[in-house]
Amino acid sequence: MVNFNNDFLVKEIKRRLSIINLIEGYTSIKKTGKGYVALCPFHDDHTPSMHVDEEKGLFHCFSCGAGGDMLGFYMRYNGLTFPEAVSDLAKRANITIEKSTPPVKGDSQTSNLFKLNSAVSGFYHRVLLESRKGGSARDYLEKRKIPSDVIEEFRLGYAPDGWDTLVKFLKKHNIPPSLAEKLGLVVKKQSGDGYYDRFRNRVIFPICNVEGKVIGFGGRRIKESDEPKYINSPESEIYHKRKNFYGLDSSKDHIRKNKRAIIVEGYTDFLSLFSAGIKNVVATLGTSLTRDHVVTLRRYTDRIVVVFDGDESGVKAAVRSLDIFLEEGLLPGVVILPEGSDPDSFLAEKGTEAFYKLIDEAPTLLDFYIDNTVNEYKNGAVTLNSGVKEIADVLVKVNDPILRSSYIRKTAEKLGLGENEVLSLVRRGKVHGQTGGVKTVKAHSNHEKLMLNILLTYPELSRVVAEEGWEGCVSNPDVMSILEEIIVKGVHDMSSLLLSFQGSAAQGLISEALMSSPGISDGGTASKMIMSCIKKLKLAKLDERLKSLRLSINDAVKNKDAELEKRLLTEYTDLRKQK
Repeated sequence: MVNFNNDFLVKEIKRRLSIINLIEGYTSIKKTGKGYVALCPFHDDHTPSMHVDEEKGLFHCFSCGAGGDMLGFYMRYNGLTFPEAVSDLAKRANITIEKSTPPVKGDSQTSNLFKLNSAVSGFYHRVLLESRKGGSARDYLEKRKIPSDVIEEFRLGYAPDGWDTLVKFLKKHNIPPSLAEKLGLVVKKQSGDGYYDRFRNRVIFPICNVEGKVIGFGGRRIKESDEPKYINSPESEIYHKRKNFYGLDSSKDHIRKNKRAIIVEGYTDFLSLFSAGIKNVVATLGTSLTRDHVVTLRRYTDRIVVVFDGDESGVKAAVRSLDIFLEEGLLPGVVILPEGSDPDSFLAEKGTEAFYKLIDEAPTLLDFYIDNTVNEYKNGAVTLNSGVKEIADVLVKVNDPILRSSYIRKTAEKLGLGENEVLSLVRRGKVHGQTGGVKTVKAHSNHEKLMLNILLTYPELSRVVAEEGWEGCVSNPDVMSILEEIIVKGVHDMSSLLLSFQGSAAQGLISEALMSSPGISDGGTASKMIMSCIKKLKLAKLDERLKSLRLSINDAVKNKDAELEKRLLTEYTDLRKQK
């Protein structure tokens, strides 16, 4: 056993775990030369801009500036505190932390919310499996052909038909109902004191984040007379339906293995496919596809097929999702099931092979959109002008020029137009359209960065820097903090240095510096370069002050303040001599 919060534990975690294995659990990563590159999960990355150095145990995105070690990655991705991340990764590394170790001061609110959801999930699960009250829910799941192993894996549950079943459970375990209210598990009564259960007489589907932690719940009615059909947890500190999928924690490895993801629209559709052995699947959570959904999924694959029900709303949903995918540079396949079908009923009637055939032969969403618009024109629902303009507006968003040209030709053929007519509309749209781009972090002084880079490589030069009065010439507060750790506090071990800045922007600067070799072969050269950096930084500071003085002198002249003008001129002359 080891002490919870010490350098040894962190170093032992890093020794036992691979940063490559950790990161590939969240985004696609590829070997390139001596290192690895990956799509950065911390911004809308279209080309791999995150670099990972296995030997140094670091990652850094050279587009958005995110960086650090494996603990920094895990904290940032999962929104955890440092102790929570250490605890999770220690378990992965099979390191036992002393139980006597005091907990983090006042467990974080986020941690308590996760714990509460886990407890409630276990309660609903036991009611389903062990209680006589759960009989109707068990019958429902059997009718839907959801096997017991899937019920167990996804911890399905049952909320009994009562107003205060969960309220009593919370009271029994001394859990404040106000905490449960934050998660929407209970609702405060409008009149009088007390709370009542949100979920009643419903099959419960725990919703987990990618780490498998319960973030919310979905409840499906058992009696068809109950309204609405589904009740879902409201948005909370830990649950955001626009960003999460149902089942991704269980399907992500299957998605990577199959190099393709299938998106369906509901819990039972997901479970039906998963039960049938189609495990590279996720489901949206009672909301339309969002850009956050697409960004999340592309961490695992860029091959996606979206399955929509065979009705008018399914077609509309498919059309709405096109812009979102194009904005992320993806072109998914789309399956519109036969009218009146959903994935569950299709599997029951046609079987797994027929479903796979639909997936394998799925047209792209853009092909579907063009064909749908052409059919609307032929049926008189839209005019030729409006139809071709709608398609042109979409084709503007296709970034690949070869692909765009192909679809321009295809559109012209289907509508009986000349290719140039469609092309001119697309070009006009590109002229008037706006192009977006990833916001990058503000560039810091190159000389400050270079000085930091050299000191991280040659920490013994910190004595030289200390003697040169470096404090006054560094303007970036994060660089200043790092240099203080190295020069003033004498922290030269890189693991300890990273530990000092867990969860901060400074960690990204450290990872960038460590992964950007200064190309210096010896300490003598490094010493000359760092002295040059300090000199240039001091000159830059002088120039800033001289510029400020010139403006102040001009103001003094305008205001006819001779005394102030004389004092400023003296300082200006002294600084010029110093320069």
